[in-house]
Amino acid sequence: MTSPADGASRRRRPVAVPVATLVIATGLGITAALGGLGEVPDEPPKQLGPGASLDQGQFMTTFVESRSLFKPDPFGGAGKRFLEIEFKVANKGDETAGVGLPNQGKAPGFSFAKSLLKMTPEIKNDFGPIISVPGDGVPSKQLHPGMTSTVVVRYELPQGQRPPKKVQFDIGTFELSEGFLLDPEWNLVTDGDEDDAPPKVAAQVTLPVRQGGTIS
Repeated sequence: MTSPADGASRRRRPVAVPVATLVIATGLGITAALGGLGEVPDEPPKQLGPGASLDQGQFMTTFVESRSLFKPDPFGGAGKRFLEIEFKVANKGDETAGVGLPNQGKAPGFSFAKSLLKMTPEIKNDFGPIISVPGDGVPSKQLHPGMTSTVVVRYELPQGQRPPKKVQFDIGTFELSEGFLLDPEWNLVTDGDEDDAPPKVAAQVTLPVRQGGTIS
């Protein structure tokens, strides 16, 4: 009988590739996919929901819930509708901080509330939200060091606008940096080193709106 040709009779052997070569090749492939050496993609914002907590540097914040409220008009008018967002905020700093206000148009925000970078859907009114620490008597505006406080952000809805089914916040964080007269102060972490770099979005928090509450 005629023997088959060598190429048909012999099995192909697996080619042994040194492990180091595979590691280098894999690394080069990942580097190419990321756009070259020295370039690391930015970590996307954390996606959080009700009950989640975020370390904001100066504060440890828990996102409790969002709810709609209705205040009847005692004179038979249309009444007012509000959207409230409740937080639990622990001041990790050494000094008392205010609850502050978020950015409102061209007016810059300050203290804790300036970390509420954006709310979707946006609620527009002339005065912005009312932010306070509820309590007996007059609500407080202060966050004392080493304490956890309930912070309520209340937006009045424009007449005829119904509350949304959910809201989403872009949340920033704080870091100690050089401030006035070189004293360290808490500032928002920015998305870049330029002077006009925007605040960095550390987390996006989505809260369903609990419907149907009433206030007197």
